[in-house]
Amino acid sequence: MAGLGVGMLIITIFRVVIFSYYPFPEHLTWMISQDMNTYFNGLPDAAFVMIIASHVLGALLGTLITSLISKKSRFTTGIVTGSIIFSIVFVVNFTYDFPPLYLMIDTFLTAIAAFAGSAFGKGRKV
Repeated sequence: MAGLGVGMLIITIFRVVIFSYYPFPEHLTWMISQDMNTYFNGLPDAAFVMIIASHVLGALLGTLITSLISKKSRFTTGIVTGSIIFSIVFVVNFTYDFPPLYLMIDTFLTAIAAFAGSAFGKGRKV
């Protein structure tokens, strides 16, 4: 739970920073999917790079912490945490109309980061 919390906290902090640079327009509504698509289609490439960075760092550090503090099956528990983070990212990415290149890069790098954090954390002693 600690690793999952840290991973999600990192993603949330990045999202707050992104929304401070690229605020959600007042005339749009969060709950309407079409408005969200309008917002995401208007974002510059730098915002998508920051979103990818949040997902990669969240998955990497979340799985790393889980693997480091787990008593048994360190790799497996790290992969479970990574799977949860990846699933949340995957659902959000494919709920809205994001650019295809962003979807491919984000999905691939988040999965690799989750695996890398688990693999690195299992071999370390804390």
